[in-house]
Amino acid sequence: MVMAERYGVPSTKIIPLVKYLQVPLQQIQPGDKVMVMTDDAMDPLVWQAFMAVINSKGGSPILCMFPKLPYHCADPHPAAIEAAKACNAVAGLTTTCLNSGTPGLRSIRKAGHIPIWLMDENTVEILTEGGGTVSWDDIKEMVELHKRIGAIYDRGKKIHLRSEYGTDYTADISGYPKDYHFNRANKMPFQRDTKTGGIGGGTWPYGEIHVEPLPGTGNGTVVWDTTAHYPSGLWKDPVKVTIKDGRVVDITGGIEAQQLKAYLERYGDKYTYAVGGEMGLGTNKKCPPRAGIMRSDKKRYGSMHFGIGTGPDRYLFSEDPSKTVFSTLRLEGIIARVTVIVDDNIVVCENGEIKV
Repeated sequence: MVMAERYGVPSTKIIPLVKYLQVPLQQIQPGDKVMVMTDDAMDPLVWQAFMAVINSKGGSPILCMFPKLPYHCADPHPAAIEAAKACNAVAGLTTTCLNSGTPGLRSIRKAGHIPIWLMDENTVEILTEGGGTVSWDDIKEMVELHKRIGAIYDRGKKIHLRSEYGTDYTADISGYPKDYHFNRANKMPFQRDTKTGGIGGGTWPYGEIHVEPLPGTGNGTVVWDTTAHYPSGLWKDPVKVTIKDGRVVDITGGIEAQQLKAYLERYGDKYTYAVGGEMGLGTNKKCPPRAGIMRSDKKRYGSMHFGIGTGPDRYLFSEDPSKTVFSTLRLEGIIARVTVIVDDNIVVCENGEIKV
């Protein structure tokens, strides 16, 4: 936006922020202790608006700020992790992405079924003009779509991804518990548990359903054509990732590919190159195309974020190391208009248009 580029975000933007944050924070009740976990690179208006809405509903917002983490999917500061265990929910408003599979975040959840709302890399523009402006009716529509796709994933054994830039990738998606994807999709975000009264989980902006490959089964090419967690911004040249037997064996492209390889070599480990991450199909029609910001592009209707490294879902339900991937660094990139085919005959999405 011209205003943001030339003058910065004006403080008056807190007015629409407070308006649109009423949706994800609707269920906050008096006495709820909510940690707002952020870093020194996040726009203060974002975490201030979150705290204002929580406070206005009688909740008790707690701010925990630390220096920006050195890389995506790094665990937050140990003191932040321990403090979070005394809260009822955690809003992750960091400028580096968080990973629900890391030891620190897993320990928070285990401390008392504490939900961690993954809202990292958000901006004022996303929350007031993009995917963050959806209504509950929009969310209900997305939930119904997720349930239909989830049922297909539950029955499916194989996934095939294609794209206009050259993505051509197949993998085994079996091995999940019965009805796993449907049951996960069959929930409205941020809703309180009817039995315990606890706050429910969610991400914001809302709008994706994902499946993970069975480790070791992925083969082919994935082309990230828009952006990734690193380098940030809208890319000039696509990056081609070649995968063999579930492992990245080559990364090619322009300057972005060079930056990406250097980043992986600096912060990743040998497991970062294993392909266990999400194949997440975006379903939010309010997210603009090719924004160059992961938090928005990964939720964009008909796009896909494809991850390498940790597969957080399989790691949560499987104790078999051969069926999970856990890495120091997980990284996701965007396929702007994806084609998704399950079991060779069910077209879930075709060139960015969801068909089910």
